[in-house]
Amino acid sequence: MRFNAQIYGPGFPSVGAAIDVEATETGIRVQTNEVDDGTPRWGKITLAKSGWDGSQLRLEWTGSAGVYSLASGDALNNAAIVKLAAGKSTVRPSRPDRATRAWAHALIWFFIGVPVLLVGAIVWQHDRIIAWGVGLITVEHEAKLGEFLFTQQKTGLKLIEGDALAMVRDIGGKLTKDSRHKFQFFVAEDKTVNAFAMPGGYVVVHTGLLELAETPEEVAGVLAHEVQHIEQRHSLRSIAQSLSLSAVVSVFLGDMRGLASLGGDLLQLKFSRDHEIEADREGLKALVAAKINPVGMRDFFAKMAAQSQLNPGFLVTHPPSEERMNDIDRLSKALPATARQVTPLAYDYAAIKAAISRQR
Repeated sequence: MRFNAQIYGPGFPSVGAAIDVEATETGIRVQTNEVDDGTPRWGKITLAKSGWDGSQLRLEWTGSAGVYSLASGDALNNAAIVKLAAGKSTVRPSRPDRATRAWAHALIWFFIGVPVLLVGAIVWQHDRIIAWGVGLITVEHEAKLGEFLFTQQKTGLKLIEGDALAMVRDIGGKLTKDSRHKFQFFVAEDKTVNAFAMPGGYVVVHTGLLELAETPEEVAGVLAHEVQHIEQRHSLRSIAQSLSLSAVVSVFLGDMRGLASLGGDLLQLKFSRDHEIEADREGLKALVAAKINPVGMRDFFAKMAAQSQLNPGFLVTHPPSEERMNDIDRLSKALPATARQVTPLAYDYAAIKAAISRQR
């Protein structure tokens, strides 16, 4: 029979060379530099399986110039060779090539195991990775990002002027006096009870929320909460979590087009329970620092929780929970009496609400 194999040994490249082999009942014949070396009899040949899975057949013999080796990977040819050599050649116990097996396992681990582990690590440490990435964004870049987002959303908002806007901006200024962000506050004519924050310092309050509130302190409580979503960069994190990996990378590099995938869902971005609680707690601190009665936050959020069936707008992005309500109430009651004994905000809130109704 004739078959093709890879030969290694004296006179051949270290990586081996393809060669034609003739096998007979007495031995094999191959072309070598030493004529006698190329015609070993079966009794001089050792057979052994090799390769990481034992699929190769290796034929080895010693000639005058040194040790030769043939490697055949064809299963049918190998079976025929073994049959010809049966009872004549030395058969080495089957044992896969350990080095080859080690390399194969290493490659499998690298190309399959490592990516799987990386994906698992990303899923496991997703929040930390997002926080790390957000931390790389400068305040200046965040401002550009916020401007881009607000410009997109502005076309769908009916922004209004007047006393309501003046009040919101005045209270917002008190809450952000020493902020690293340049905050901008807006009022949108919309009957839904809602308010939302965008990266870079953009805060929008719906007229529906202003009409539901009973005091300027309640409005201040909402603004303090929204401001802290920006100060703590919750808005950035929510956007990063909503984008694909490629879009996140493009945004980090300054290409805002990656944000287009969010579309109209931007205003429906949800914050995690931990982020909501953090915005509540830091918001209360900001109210105290601005000398605004913090009880307004507790009163408004309790009102929202009680009317959740009637006013779902604000609750879409700020879902309440008994834990949050209890936390706000507990922290409010734990504040020193001086935090609550402050001068009420000097706005004619009844007149402001009446003006909102007349604008419709």
